[in-house]
Amino acid sequence: MKRILRHGLFLAVAGTIIMTGCQSQNEGQTSGSIVAEENGSTGSTETVIIGNGDSVTVTGTGAAVDQRVVTITAAGTYRLSGELTDGQIAVNAGKEDEVSLILDGFTISNTSSSAVYGIKSGSITIITEEGTDNVISDGTEYQYEEEGADEPDAAVFSKDDIILEGSGMLTVTGNYGCGIRSKDHLTVKSGTYVIDAVQDAVKGKDSVKIEGGTFTLKAGEDGIQASNDEEEDKGYVEISDGTFSITAGAKGIKAVTRLEISGGTIDIDSEDDAIHSNGDVNITGGTFTIATGDDGIHADNRVVIDDGTITIIESYEGIEGLMVDINGGIIDLTSEDDGLNAAGGNDGSGNLEFGREGRPGGMRGEKTDGAGGAFGAVEGAYIKITGGEIKISASGDGIDSNGDFYMEGGTVIAEGPTDNGNGTLDYDGTGTITGGIFMGTGSSGMVQSFSEDSAQNVIVVYFTSTKTAGTEWKLTSGDGTVELTGNPAKEYSSLIVSSPDLKEGETYQMTAGEESMEITVSGRITQSGTRSGTGDAMPGKRGADGGGGERKPGEGQRPGGQKPEGEPKPEGEPQRATAPDQKE
Repeated sequence: MKRILRHGLFLAVAGTIIMTGCQSQNEGQTSGSIVAEENGSTGSTETVIIGNGDSVTVTGTGAAVDQRVVTITAAGTYRLSGELTDGQIAVNAGKEDEVSLILDGFTISNTSSSAVYGIKSGSITIITEEGTDNVISDGTEYQYEEEGADEPDAAVFSKDDIILEGSGMLTVTGNYGCGIRSKDHLTVKSGTYVIDAVQDAVKGKDSVKIEGGTFTLKAGEDGIQASNDEEEDKGYVEISDGTFSITAGAKGIKAVTRLEISGGTIDIDSEDDAIHSNGDVNITGGTFTIATGDDGIHADNRVVIDDGTITIIESYEGIEGLMVDINGGIIDLTSEDDGLNAAGGNDGSGNLEFGREGRPGGMRGEKTDGAGGAFGAVEGAYIKITGGEIKISASGDGIDSNGDFYMEGGTVIAEGPTDNGNGTLDYDGTGTITGGIFMGTGSSGMVQSFSEDSAQNVIVVYFTSTKTAGTEWKLTSGDGTVELTGNPAKEYSSLIVSSPDLKEGETYQMTAGEESMEITVSGRITQSGTRSGTGDAMPGKRGADGGGGERKPGEGQRPGGQKPEGEPKPEGEPQRATAPDQKE
């Protein structure tokens, strides 16, 4: 969070900065000697910078010392060691100059500005030497030259590119704002990083690209963020490898255009969305463990998951986007509201309170469109599953699309709500299954099945009594083969199953605990048993009281007497698909 700004004095004279307001002024400090030396092990020329507590010495070219400020004015390699208290490494070189800082057991602090400040360069590469521990920190209040100035604002700050690599450890404490921030591109290739920041831990305006490394990030706001929303080809985050432990007061990882993850081991505990993009999220690999007070994975536009192992142990909604495509991977999610949700637009949390006490803008189960209105059908919204193994435990709807739902492959095990105000499956457009295995359990009051124009047979079962958590159910064919089975961790009174192996005209035995029944598949949607619950709500439409109940003849029908699409009908009754109403 922002702190109250103080302003002091920054002066740039002949390529050297004198920062009278950013460090204590001790008498007797002297500038270090400047002597060129060749590194015997590499054959390259390095400038050596050694901190001695309240003073610093420089051996080599391209850098000068004024009290405790070392100003680097030329491209080259600079090796830093020792400890510098209330000092600064300032890079003010040519616009194309590439500057490398080798941290070789170096500790630096600054009480009133950035400890490492990139004013101008082509890029700054920070390299941690193998086997070394390095520490960078700033203070809680900054002094600026001009009233209203707000840069720099991070313990490590650069107006140009930052590249991080190495085999050592770097600990960064951002007491004022961010931990490490680049106003251009920020790239991490390797290294071990422990970053604790009041605001964002790692921030690149144009992009954050991580190719490897080990990260322990604690942020008052976002763990990792790319923020440029003015240029379409910028504002992105790419992660291809690395090990991450992120604790964030806002979002775990945030991009404003696209967020792409192809590998790595990522553990996130966040108050707001764990993985968030204002545009698209694309996941093609990686192992994720997520606990969040809001969405596990959220994209304002499209979420695509092709592979990876994703475990969401706590969330408000598990995976949300205008469009959600799941083509592969192993997903196991738990949600306080909907498991998978196609809703459209942003999640409304940008300017609201968020966290585990409740959904931004409303209590659990209260869905809003960000402007106070309830969600209805949303143009372009859909959920499509073509592959993968997906397990959902949702207190709200297991799968909720404010548009269409398509299942074309994969395996879905959905444990929906125990109350009658939500359903295992809920969609406002078309809901078809043409491939894969679907097994959904939950309450009976708001059951919605697949559409009649599905290419795969579906069985819907209403049990005569609610089954306790852990009660196994089995669907057995005539020759005794167990076709489908489940052992839900929550109580249930209804079951929706579909498989390519369900054949029309065949009779199956359904057992759940002590209850048993024969079911003959008689059409695309075959129902066994009678729906029970409370209220007049019916599948495909939310009731005024949010409840469900057995519909009496003539009740709950649309004008003209049509029944809602996806509502299962008793065995043998002809079925006809109709367009569903919007949710109220």
